[in-house]
Amino acid sequence: MVNKQWKRTGMALLALCLLFIFGYHCPFQSMTGIPCPGCNFTTACIYLLQGKIVTSFWYHALVIPTLICALISIFLWKKNERKKLKYLWLFWGIAMLAYYIVRMLLIFPNLPMAIDEQALLVKLLHNFH
Repeated sequence: MVNKQWKRTGMALLALCLLFIFGYHCPFQSMTGIPCPGCNFTTACIYLLQGKIVTSFWYHALVIPTLICALISIFLWKKNERKKLKYLWLFWGIAMLAYYIVRMLLIFPNLPMAIDEQALLVKLLHNFH
């Protein structure tokens, strides 16, 4: 069982490394042109790792709470506290959705919540004009 977990962890880390090497673009934004709830999260993580907390917060204010939530999730999973884990994820999901709505109302379509002009739906809509 432990060996399986190490393999999965290694595969996940390899996938993340490949995403950083070859570049990653949000599939939701690539299709619709509008940012998803997690947009700019990777950028926020990079700035957080560089110690630029304010810049990280500007890109995605929930990056630190999400990382804390992930650590708590690991702890609850190890303790076999599935019910508490379910409520934690529910709370996190509601927080992400609320934050997304606020960002879309207050920031969109300005940076960092800009429209992707190369998105499939945007290109299709431009063809109809």
